Amino acid sequence: MTQTQLIQQTLHTIAYLGVREVCVAAGARNAPLVSALLACSGVKIWNFFEERSAAFFALGRIMADRQPVAVVTTSGTAAAELLPAVIEAHYQHLPLVLVTADRPKRYRGSGAPQAIEQAGLFGVYATIVGDWDATDESHEGHCSDGPMHLNVCLDEPLETNVAGVDFSAAQQLPASEEGPPGPLQCDLVLAAGMHPREAAEAAALLARLGAPIIAEATSNLHGFPELQPLLIPGGERALQSARPAHVLRIGAVPSWRWWRDLEDLAKIKVTNITRTGFSGLARMENVETLAWENIRSTELTRVDPPCGILRFEPDFEKFPESEPAWVSKIAKAIPAGSRVFLGNSLPIREFNLALQTTKSGIELFANRGANGIDGLVSTFLGTSAVHGGECWLILGDLSALYDLAAPWVISQMEHPQLRIVVINNGGGKIFSRVASMRALPEAARNVIENRHALGFEPWAQLWGMEYLQTADAHDLADLLPVPMVIEIRPDPLQTEAFWKDWQKPVIRPR
Repeated sequence: MTQTQLIQQTLHTIAYLGVREVCVAAGARNAPLVSALLACSGVKIWNFFEERSAAFFALGRIMADRQPVAVVTTSGTAAAELLPAVIEAHYQHLPLVLVTADRPKRYRGSGAPQAIEQAGLFGVYATIVGDWDATDESHEGHCSDGPMHLNVCLDEPLETNVAGVDFSAAQQLPASEEGPPGPLQCDLVLAAGMHPREAAEAAALLARLGAPIIAEATSNLHGFPELQPLLIPGGERALQSARPAHVLRIGAVPSWRWWRDLEDLAKIKVTNITRTGFSGLARMENVETLAWENIRSTELTRVDPPCGILRFEPDFEKFPESEPAWVSKIAKAIPAGSRVFLGNSLPIREFNLALQTTKSGIELFANRGANGIDGLVSTFLGTSAVHGGECWLILGDLSALYDLAAPWVISQMEHPQLRIVVINNGGGKIFSRVASMRALPEAARNVIENRHALGFEPWAQLWGMEYLQTADAHDLADLLPVPMVIEIRPDPLQTEAFWKDWQKPVIRPR
């Protein structure tokens, strides 16, 4: 098989996998693939200068549209830059397609320039669709439900005059067959991390079930009027008051500490309904994980007696300049029809506290697969790339610093109304709330929290974005219809006082 045939076979394969968008980080070895892709029809090409942002942007595109997206890299460590996004895609069970150009197989193990061991580079986190060069007789690939890796070995001279293909003409993968749903029962529902379309399916089941629901913002359940009587405010604090016998968890693994504590509460039965197949718990006893089609079950039983959960609502007015109060103000400023991406660590927990209902059409996303802070700005931009309304990102300062190259792609987006809200508290303050960290010497805490005095105006200037630093929530109304960085600096003493007040022990009424 010639190099031209190999490249066209690669394009046909990713088209067959359902790819209609490709994120390209160009180099010398993948030049034949890039050149051929630019000659293709029926596919959208996004251009990046570095691979990590490309992969997380692709992840965001998949999260928003639930369609496979490919990332094409050159050889060597360029391929290794994809690993963080691959891990996140694995735990979210998202079809991220990795196309890595490679040197010929004969270079493996030689230490020759740009010749690392790319075959199997992603280990358990990606299915190997193919490891091909022009000497292989068969180039038949196969697909999986999560990340897929296609390694393409290209020899010199590199062929850069390859005709493209029509992606829209590719045969679509057949839909997987679903089994019949089984019976469901519980006395408490936990919900997190669902696409808006999944949330609509879940809302129909939960309304019929009638059990109390503790829902994270990313569950996208707060906009359903029929669920309002069932949604319990208070998050972690409310859960501390609960005495459930059978928990039904729907969607992603929740961020609450109470969920982790279920590891040691084996008497509480846990049923998971999730697309990922992950139970989110290490214990096997009294835990079952069901396929997503069980969301359409008609055999529902609410366990009696009720779990006795209490309602708690935070008093943001008592600590108006605290970080949680500021997140509440931001939540109120977000207009109807917006798409919102929440950063990990404190912002997602604080938004959970702030949100009781949502305005019409608001959609919420987050990277809660591996719970890391890597690539959050890039993933947000991926979810926002083709959205017609305002798009808001709320994240911490360290998360923003971790992804400074992400705005490169904004110039390729049409009319983006982006609001990147950086809650700058001078370091990773979530670590100050971890009990085991509080006893550490000040010098150690300084290092662990990565304390700093940086501001984000230069970042906005670098990428041509408008910048606003404000201490007045009224400034968040009627923002310019252009990409903006909005920097918020909460009062650290009020933040500490808020959490001290909120975390008082729960006393059940007699």
